Amino acid sequence: MNDLRSGFPLQPQTIDTHYISAHMVASHLMIEKGEALFIDVGTSPACGLLLEEVVRQGLQPEQVRYIILTHIHLDHGGGASQLMQHCPQATLLVHPKGAAHMIEPERLVKAAVKVYGEKLFRKLYGEIGPIDERRVKTVSEGFVLDFNGRPLHFYDTPGHARHHCCIWDPASGGLFSGDTCGMAYPFLQTDKTRPFLMPATAPTAFEPAEMIKSIRRLMELDPVFLYLPHFGPVSAHRQSIEALIELIEKHGRCAEVETEFDHDATTARLQNILYKSYLNFGNNRLKKSEFIDFLAGDIEINVQGIAARWARLQKNNS
Repeated sequence: MNDLRSGFPLQPQTIDTHYISAHMVASHLMIEKGEALFIDVGTSPACGLLLEEVVRQGLQPEQVRYIILTHIHLDHGGGASQLMQHCPQATLLVHPKGAAHMIEPERLVKAAVKVYGEKLFRKLYGEIGPIDERRVKTVSEGFVLDFNGRPLHFYDTPGHARHHCCIWDPASGGLFSGDTCGMAYPFLQTDKTRPFLMPATAPTAFEPAEMIKSIRRLMELDPVFLYLPHFGPVSAHRQSIEALIELIEKHGRCAEVETEFDHDATTARLQNILYKSYLNFGNNRLKKSEFIDFLAGDIEINVQGIAARWARLQKNNS
């Protein structure tokens, strides 16, 4: 598999946060002129891994200036409060619609505990505490962070979540796309220069048209790389992007049924849609059963996202 990072020294460091298992959720560490920032941080149990990488790079936690969240879903932002405690000079940058949940996370935690149960929630996410609002800065469309002479451009990108932003880094030709541009698990890739991208539909706010609009806007930047939380740098290949958009459209159509929503039928439909797309990228290493087993959790989340959208459409049409 090609290493896309060779020849691009300004690329950020990708850190595996070991959420659930290896190579599932990444954090990205950027260093510029003796200071550091993180973009997405995983969960609280990953805090030690991130701090170890800071020290390995010759810095101290006091030199971390910013912690940036593409969105506040707990697999990406759940560790922010812990990391902020260890990085006393850091400011949290987050979308305006997500800031309140970082400052006062009680509702976010209660909702997650209701889904996972107390025991599993603590295992996956650890402790999530409040963040001093004086250390939180909201970042909207058009904001540019001057990180020691390295500009980072922020874009409002709804579709996966309404509190979602993406960050364009011209210095490396890379786009920190959060979950807007999908997931590219290494286990499913044959060639990272033409990755198989799978959509990520959040259970609460999947909006396919908005997601596609966000992707189209971002591709106007002509990025070389996508820095994905799921998982790491891959090529922003046009064929991969178009295939992702087609999958998003198909996910959206799964919600456009007039009859009662059928969870099992939708699950089977998604399994077929995704595996066919996987095969279209020349990936034939995995049998369909192996592919489905690996993606079972993500497919279930996507079905939940489709079901929630179906419910919204029914309400709007009533």
